[in-house]
Amino acid sequence: MTRLQRLVLTDFRNYTRLVWEPSRSPIVITGDNGSGKTNLLEGLSLLVPGRGLRGARNADLPLHAPDGTPASAGGWGVTAKFSDTNGSFEVATGMEAGRDGGARRFLLDGVALRGRGAIAEYLSAVWLTPQMDRLFGESTSGRRRFLDRLVVSMTPHHARELAACERATAQRNKMLGVGQVDDIWLAAIEDAMARHGVAVVAARRDLVAQLNRTGADPRGAFPSAELSLVCAIAQRLEEEPALAVEDWLRQQLRANRALDRARGLATLGANRTDFALHDCETGRNAAEASTGQQKTLLIGIILAHARLMGAGGHVPPMLLLDEPLVHLDTRRREALLETLLDFSTPVLLTGTDREPFAPLENRAAFVHLEDGRLKEE
Repeated sequence: MTRLQRLVLTDFRNYTRLVWEPSRSPIVITGDNGSGKTNLLEGLSLLVPGRGLRGARNADLPLHAPDGTPASAGGWGVTAKFSDTNGSFEVATGMEAGRDGGARRFLLDGVALRGRGAIAEYLSAVWLTPQMDRLFGESTSGRRRFLDRLVVSMTPHHARELAACERATAQRNKMLGVGQVDDIWLAAIEDAMARHGVAVVAARRDLVAQLNRTGADPRGAFPSAELSLVCAIAQRLEEEPALAVEDWLRQQLRANRALDRARGLATLGANRTDFALHDCETGRNAAEASTGQQKTLLIGIILAHARLMGAGGHVPPMLLLDEPLVHLDTRRREALLETLLDFSTPVLLTGTDREPFAPLENRAAFVHLEDGRLKEE
């Protein structure tokens, strides 16, 4: 069992200084809109690799004065102490004042880490935000980022493969855009796109298969859903080994240069992956479902992913659920809250009012947030 023992936010978002020691989990955080509930969850999400639940830039994270200027010369910090069966450990991230635009640092028990991926051996997190309620009705890139976050939680080196693929793709787009067609240089970039791109898609494909095998919610509260990758590379991987698919992708990228130059982007590659989600019971595609049904399917996937990590030798994730009850009917609300009691990791939920969380009375910690201060109720 993993427990959040202490959280410290320093010059972060709307917090000048917050020191909080939760009493237990799950934790329900209530407060008015704008009180800092999401900011608190974001701080925790930044303790794992990536840009957190908002995907924010470093410049957006420091405490700001009313006129919009950083109130602390751009410095900020998030520190949390956890305990598990092996003892306690402390994870910290942030930026020093005066390092505007620089990379943020990660520390484990006070020691700076050379690679943030090492954090994954101690801590992981998944989250749900109100913006994700529109996941199936908006851009392909949003769905792709969601899927990649789940993959990184399971396979931390996926982040390196993804970054390398994105760099190569951006380099090729730039070269084609300015009319450079040095065959040797372009071939080297396309080789990187093929190698890293096939690795990225293979990892996505593996996670989708694992989630589909995990199956329905054991309590039956959330529908069984099936994910499927919409990706030409994934289709080739169904029939051919990875090396053969890399060769095919190199050939296609070379053949598509003129088309990609005209369109200003790579029309084939890991950057084009999408995924679809179907309700196994009704056969309905999530994109065609109501907002409430989409939220239900999404929660089912997130919970399945958390169960998968807990059962597969990975570090079980924190669950950071921002306004999770919105768009759910009473039955599903109660079922979600009951299900969350099964998790032995920190679970944090937010909402404006306490009443919808009534099923957790006497079984969860309730805190109220006002003016950057937390009061346990």
